[in-house]
Amino acid sequence: MLSGLSGTIATVSLDTEGFYLAVNQYDLHFPKSTSELPQFTKTLTTNALVRHKSTAPRNRSLFMLKDYKLWAGLLYTMNITAFNAIYGHYITGPAAKSWSLFSDITFNTVHSFINRSSSLTVEDVQRLSMAFKFPVSPFLKRTKFTVPNEYRKRAGDLLESLFSDEEQQRIGWDWRKKRDTDTEITGEWLQRVGNPLDPCKESVVLYLHGGAYYLCNYEMYRPFLTKLIKYSNCRTCSINYRLAPQNPFPAALEDALATYLYLTQPPEGEGLLPTDPKKIVISGDSAGGGLTMALLLAIRDAGLPLPAGAMPMCPWVDLTHSLPSILLNMMTDFLPAVGFKHAPSPALDYAQLPQRQQDTKMLEEASKKAKEAKDKHKLTIPEDEDDATQHRESIGPFGIPVPHTDDDNDMYRVQFYAPNEALKLPMVSPIFDRRRLRGLPPLLIQCGKSERLRDESIYLTLQGTGTFPDKNDKQYGKSTKITLEIFVDQPHVFQVMFMWTKPTKRAVRNLAAFLAEVTGSPANVRKGGKYLSDQLLSVKEISPRGEMVDAKTRLLEEVNEDTWNKWNTRLARPSIKERIDEVRAYYHQLIDQKT
Repeated sequence: MLSGLSGTIATVSLDTEGFYLAVNQYDLHFPKSTSELPQFTKTLTTNALVRHKSTAPRNRSLFMLKDYKLWAGLLYTMNITAFNAIYGHYITGPAAKSWSLFSDITFNTVHSFINRSSSLTVEDVQRLSMAFKFPVSPFLKRTKFTVPNEYRKRAGDLLESLFSDEEQQRIGWDWRKKRDTDTEITGEWLQRVGNPLDPCKESVVLYLHGGAYYLCNYEMYRPFLTKLIKYSNCRTCSINYRLAPQNPFPAALEDALATYLYLTQPPEGEGLLPTDPKKIVISGDSAGGGLTMALLLAIRDAGLPLPAGAMPMCPWVDLTHSLPSILLNMMTDFLPAVGFKHAPSPALDYAQLPQRQQDTKMLEEASKKAKEAKDKHKLTIPEDEDDATQHRESIGPFGIPVPHTDDDNDMYRVQFYAPNEALKLPMVSPIFDRRRLRGLPPLLIQCGKSERLRDESIYLTLQGTGTFPDKNDKQYGKSTKITLEIFVDQPHVFQVMFMWTKPTKRAVRNLAAFLAEVTGSPANVRKGGKYLSDQLLSVKEISPRGEMVDAKTRLLEEVNEDTWNKWNTRLARPSIKERIDEVRAYYHQLIDQKT
């Protein structure tokens, strides 16, 4: 099909320590004879200084050398994926109509990487993701910090007071026992070099990174945060919270709340000034967006001073995956079709977690039944002479389920972050907030129209603003002012993945404008008039060209009261297995249609 075609492609390499960009251009020709190989001829090599040369030693690479075997296999298949993406882009077209070739290649490469990494263990993938550490811009000042463990204890005590005994049992482990033994929370401040503003008057973004609650670090988000600082002149505070499955819910929330307490009530005698909550905006992407919402609920329910606002980007707020877009946008998003799964490993042995004394006997009985189950999908941890729990069961979320009993009425666990019994806890899935997300500060929610979590952002918005009130609506408190931005043709976390596009530039500028208005910082002077609407609910749609229009009327026509009731029915379903079976069936249906 490609015989006789010619074209030009380019490869880009980045020296992350010296910050030189090398661009190699090739002429590509497909011969008319299928027996001949395509010919590549290098026609241009360009070296460009893309930022000031670093004074840091240059013997470090973006990826840790000790993981070269893991990277070798993944990168080999990613190169094949890139060429397949080029072919598909010009022959069948991209998954979303407006995507450029570069966006299409990026999308397919990320999608392939996620799928290929499922053959690795959680520990391997965590190590690889933690190796992504982008350098700090020379125009920014970095200040590292550590949150003392006393703040984690204070945060944990507050959270404990918010959980009922029944909710504690559903959480499934004694998370309080790890407060003192786990390492302290680490993070960094980023701000402009030579910023003359009074830190007490600057707006502060507390950023919580994404990664499905089990991957990534704040260093990966430096390029994005650099853009946000450029447009807003804010300071950013980002942390590495504890990751699942080794530290499931509520460990990440405990760390996020501890950091908020650290900002607003710093330790005495260290020369730190408290940050006014009215100058703080909490933000995060994907799981970090869900954690942002969970943190707001915790702050509200604990009676702490609320921040000025929050900016969840493509937030993951329904860990039960109940809403339609999880199915309908399967082909235009890089998230794995049936969720994240990995090879068996000690990280997936949840029995190693500290257990509540009253749960120990129950867990032993459940473990015994699981070992006796003759299910064909049974998995065990590889033998380790030093591991006393080497024969306990291991499972992978959304992957191969291990049932409680032989009848397999439901799945054992589908998420790394929390057991099935806890997935509807409001601080795990904020979409199930008992107060319907009322009484929160102003929110700017951004989502991609083509992403699988799109409907979660829409539901979050309509619920918080009280667009479809129920009979108990007056009990929930004051409605939350929310601006929802829907970006046409954009996948999950496009703000981070497609940073060169017009929609992303518009997204970051809007984040900066929202930040300016809710904090009232003198550093944030917006040109072009007021950004926030006076209306309780504001909906905007952004085109692939970055053009923004009002879309409230259209959204309410598409998501009317009948649709709203259907969504609530889907959310109320008790069975997790029913949801996962639905996702699997829909995925296989799509595959059959393609073939």
